[in-house]
Amino acid sequence: MKLIKYINSLNILSLALVCILGTSGLLMSCEEEDTMGSEVVLLSYGPSGVQHGDTIQFIGLNLDRVSAIVLQPEVEITDFLTKSSTLIEITVPKEAQAGLVTLRTKDGDIETKSPLSFEVPVTITSITAEARPGATITVTGDLLNWVESVTFKDGLLVEEFVSQSLTELVVEVPMEAQTGFLIFSSGGTDPLTFASENELVVTLPEVTSLSPEAVRHTENLTINGTDLDLVTSIGFGGDITVTKDNFVSQAASKIVVAVPALTLKGTLTLNQISPVSVVTSQSLSIVLPIGTAAAPAVAVPGVDNLTITGTDLDLVAQLNLPSVDAILAANFVSHTATEIVLAVPEGTKSGGITYTTIHGYSSNLGVNVVVPGEGPPPLGLTLYDDEVFFGGGDWSWNTEVSDNASTEQFYSGGKSWKFSTTSDGGVSAGGMSGVDATGMNVFAFALYGGPGTDGASVAAILGSDGADVWGNYNSVTIAEGEWTEFEIDLANYPDVNLANVTRWIFKVEGVTGTTIYVDRVGFDLGGPKPLAIDMFDESVNFGGGDWSWNTDVSDNASTEQAYSGSVSWKFSTASDGGVSAGGMTGVDASGKSVFSFAIYGGPGTDGASVAAILGADGSDVWGNYNAVTITEGAWTEFNLDLSNYPDVNLANVTRWIFKVEGVTGTTIYVDRVGFN
Repeated sequence: MKLIKYINSLNILSLALVCILGTSGLLMSCEEEDTMGSEVVLLSYGPSGVQHGDTIQFIGLNLDRVSAIVLQPEVEITDFLTKSSTLIEITVPKEAQAGLVTLRTKDGDIETKSPLSFEVPVTITSITAEARPGATITVTGDLLNWVESVTFKDGLLVEEFVSQSLTELVVEVPMEAQTGFLIFSSGGTDPLTFASENELVVTLPEVTSLSPEAVRHTENLTINGTDLDLVTSIGFGGDITVTKDNFVSQAASKIVVAVPALTLKGTLTLNQISPVSVVTSQSLSIVLPIGTAAAPAVAVPGVDNLTITGTDLDLVAQLNLPSVDAILAANFVSHTATEIVLAVPEGTKSGGITYTTIHGYSSNLGVNVVVPGEGPPPLGLTLYDDEVFFGGGDWSWNTEVSDNASTEQFYSGGKSWKFSTTSDGGVSAGGMSGVDATGMNVFAFALYGGPGTDGASVAAILGSDGADVWGNYNSVTIAEGEWTEFEIDLANYPDVNLANVTRWIFKVEGVTGTTIYVDRVGFDLGGPKPLAIDMFDESVNFGGGDWSWNTDVSDNASTEQAYSGSVSWKFSTASDGGVSAGGMTGVDASGKSVFSFAIYGGPGTDGASVAAILGADGSDVWGNYNAVTITEGAWTEFNLDLSNYPDVNLANVTRWIFKVEGVTGTTIYVDRVGFN
């Protein structure tokens, strides 16, 4: 078995030659001189440090009685260049190596006391170009029998070889080996250390495909490729590692492994005994619950059921609504892979819904629950609102004041992030644990401008994968002394990895020394916001029915046009009809300020007036007539001040009506009707 050890530097052997005779360069035999009789006496030999093919001399007495000279290792020479009683000369063959020399006579062998040493010009003509760890490489050349060690990258030393001869050296590639140049060390009086001309390529595992590309937690994943038997462990997203002892199976072309329960989506890292790891070009997707919609848009706690539609919802073990205890799946009203229905508990507040799967993985579901109340509705994915989420910290710079719990100004909740700089600083939250915003459409935030900021531009920057992407620069204009809400389309951040957002930044541009307040930062679906009280959006709420009249078409689930969600109420009349929802169980809008709705004008309605009527206590109040002007071929959102409905009992609204005035035979679409 060869010996492998690690070194930091190459050791060069130095040979000390003893018994040197004067300046002749000959080696003393170290035998006592005996000039009497016929005994063979060796007085000296050499020179030291010969090269193969050189002549060496042996000087002594009765040397004509020597029958052979043996060099290491067992290289016997009987063909002498010169032979007399006092001198023998021989040519050093290539096979000879350093060591003691033996003179053979009929009276017995005479061994030198000092070794013969060599100057050996080792040469290499070829080396195997690529090999797997554990396989062998072949080195060809000349005088390779003098090679004492081969060093791989990072000082990985091999001193024992599979085989070694004058012209060939076979070396086993250590399992720890990496691609790199080889260092050869040889012996002799002038030891050589030299490197290979080209790097030895050490074969790495390679992944050609993942199957399936999207997998649920705990299910088996098949990794296809080559040299996968070298893999000792696999790193999954979320810093989770599975060792080979826990693989389902492993072969050179395939590994089967169960995906850990808390794995995040992303690339895989294949580790081996070598310190070189392989990161897959393929990215593993984890199948997780995704909510696509929640209805009603405004749910009354203790009264309404919330219907959540989406995909893979059968994985949900529990849901978390803001400010209430977790709701276990066993307590859902109904539960399928595409729909969950649950009662909204008393005490629920508006906000994002999170989930925990049957495998213990938790994340955001992607939909909100909105309950009646003041303030802006929650974002689909909140990064900051009264506190920093996802483990983020204060990464602001050039800071005079950075207070992320300031109560001086706020847009949502009761706090905002106050930031002041006397130079050119910016407010930022960084170090987040990786936010997946791939299901969102806009980057949303609210800014309040301090003194001197009116009309100033603010850079809105996102960072991902631990790096800031300043190249995707987007700016907004703020107003001094008031809050402004912004939504930037995520298409404007093409270089940001939206699957792993780790930082956000706001920096006032062109003004030195500023104060701003930041609130309600995150991601959202964009488009119209849910109403505080929703009488119609995707469906008629509060028990209302279709009370339209003179109807040609009245379809409150039309998909032809939609302002919010995916459906609207299409109404056509060939005469003088109107669209209406009535019979509602009494809507309390007494705390609201506007009657809000959106209307899309059909053919021939451009510039037409539409009467917007409310009814209360079971009666219609036509006397509080309010009209709006619609546009053909476009949606228009209207917000009528409720002070314009003085005779309507806003504590008990039971009907709404829209009627095109002055035009006989019209088509309109109505959407998102309610109060704010």
